[in-house]
Amino acid sequence: MHHRRDVTLSEDDFRSTQPAVSRLLSSFRTLVLNLLRKEKIKNMVAKMEEFADKFHVLLQFMILKKVL
Repeated sequence: MHHRRDVTLSEDDFRSTQPAVSRLLSSFRTLVLNLLRKEKIKNMVAKMEEFADKFHVLLQFMILKKVL
């Protein structure tokens, strides 16, 4: 999981002076990656990039999965 989060999401490049922000984003990334893995998405990088480019798509995905 750590390798996927670091390589796919460049998580180690993110810097924040507020530990709570870092923990929240880390938890959110883990949640999304686990949902994508459960859905057996083959290209997680492409899907995460789509979510980054189109936030409404991420929100729809989260609502569909009954997370929001």
